[in-house]
Formats: sequence, structure tokens, C-alpha cells
Amino acid sequence: MSGSGRREDAAAQERAEQEQAAPQISVVIPAFDAAVTLGRQLAALAAQVDAPPFEVVVADNRSRDATRGVALSAEPDLDLRVVPALRAQGANCARNEGIRAARAELLLCVDADDEIAPGALRAVADAFSAPSAPDLATGVPTGLDPVSFELPVSMDFLPYGISAFLALRREVFDAVGGFDEDFVGGQEEVDFCWRAQMQGFRLGVVRGARFTYEPRPDARSAFRQYRRYGATYIQLFVKHRAQGLRGSSLGAERHDVPRVARALVRLLRRPEDRPEIARGLGWIVGRWQGNLRHRVWGPR
Repeated sequence: MSGSGRREDAAAQERAEQEQAAPQISVVIPAFDAAVTLGRQLAALAAQVDAPPFEVVVADNRSRDATRGVALSAEPDLDLRVVPALRAQGANCARNEGIRAARAELLLCVDADDEIAPGALRAVADAFSAPSAPDLATGVPTGLDPVSFELPVSMDFLPYGISAFLALRREVFDAVGGFDEDFVGGQEEVDFCWRAQMQGFRLGVVRGARFTYEPRPDARSAFRQYRRYGATYIQLFVKHRAQGLRGSSLGAERHDVPRVARALVRLLRRPEDRPEIARGLGWIVGRWQGNLRHRVWGPR
């Protein structure tokens, strides 16, 4: 056999081995300064029960701490890679880079500070191989009834899946052009799921896939998080208002002024409730910021 023939045979064998070893699911984790929390999520992935072959792709988004080291020191049985997501700051850049580096056609995006339940990957694989399989789907947060759980709906328009656990086929990602990196801090999953549904893809719920969502524990971080949620909520409205979304008005917004004043008083008087109060306050302030930035009266 000629040298070129041997090289072609070797290349064909290498491709066959790669295809045989390809995972069924690629779990993508965007990570920024996640050294404190990432280990818990990786341990949950290592503890999956009856899981199909899967890989873990940690997309390191300009972390300044030991995120990369924590990922690389995870359970040795995990098929894990750390890929750089340096092009822009934000979870959406990291998700996009992680998905582009992933090998599977079935993708699962989870967050570095949450934790999936032991049977979650098996539930995802079974749901997406069923005759009535969705094209993208979310899991069910722990503490909620998986039977009665319904997809949340934003702005009375379309439902969406939760970014802390969002499974999708690669064709969906390719069709909608990935996550919109202009959204920084919230609403990216709403925008992604809306665009997917408007292109005819089916959104569902994997009721056997549970995950634990960890809220921000202190008032300061809770306020910042929900301020971003509120601001990007208005950004979402501006992007999609051509779909007939209805906004608010100056008269309606005035009702939030006394609510803010009462929230500030409660922050001082009820320290045990500060994170919850801060979330509500952050949401209002974020919406106001979004309204001013985009010069609109977005929905409440």
C-alpha cells in the first residue's frame, strides 16, 4: 500500500474513533470567577445516575480567580475541557463559545453556581429521543411540583426556558444565531427561546430533570442582580416590541415611587428580609434605568 493510502486509512480510522467516542450530550457551563461554586456543580455532574455519554465544557469568561484550576481538578472520570471565552465579558459570550467548542448535537446549558439532580442527564436524553421530543426544553427547579410546573411567560407574549437549565438541539442554536451577547445580566434565555419559537421550534419541559437554583444570599448582590434583570427586561421589550408587546405609561410608573420608599424603610427595619426586599427594589430601579436609557415606558 502506498504512503498516501496508509495516511487515508489512518485518517478514516481516526474519524471513526472520534465519532464512536462522541458524547451524546455536551454540558456547557459559562464561568466567571466561579471558583467558589463551580466544584459543587461539577460534583453533581460526576454523580449522575444512568447518564448517557456526556462531556463537560467549562467556558472560562475572563476569570480572575482559580476557576480554571477548580475545573481541571474536578472528578477524573469526567470528560471535561476548559475553553477560553475572552472575546467579550458576559455569560452569553461564554455560552456561545462553549457551544461552538462542544462535540454533541444535544446541548445542555447550566450555571456554575447551581446544581443539577442525579438523574437530570438521563431525563434529558430520554425526553429528546421520545417521539414527541421538544427542540429545546428547561428542567424543573427543586421545590416546585414537576407535574404542575408550567413554563414562565414574559410580557404576555411567549413562554421561555430557564437559563440555569436549558437543553437544546444544536440546530436551534445555529438557526437563531446563538445567544444575543448584547444582553448582559438577564433576559437572554427569554430572547433566545422567543426567537426559537418564532422560527417554529418547539419549547418544552423535561419534568424528570431537576435542578437547584441558588439565589444571591445577601442584599447587596441581590439588588445588583435584579437591577440588571429589570434593565434587560426593558431591553427585551425594545428588541421585540414590533411583535405587539404593550408598554407602560408615566401614570402607571408613578405607583412605584411609594413602593420604593416603603422598601427602603423595610430594608432598615427588617434585616432578616433584606435579600427579598433588595430583589424587589432592584427590579424597579433596573426598569427605571432601562426606560431612561431606551426612552420608552416598558411593561411593568
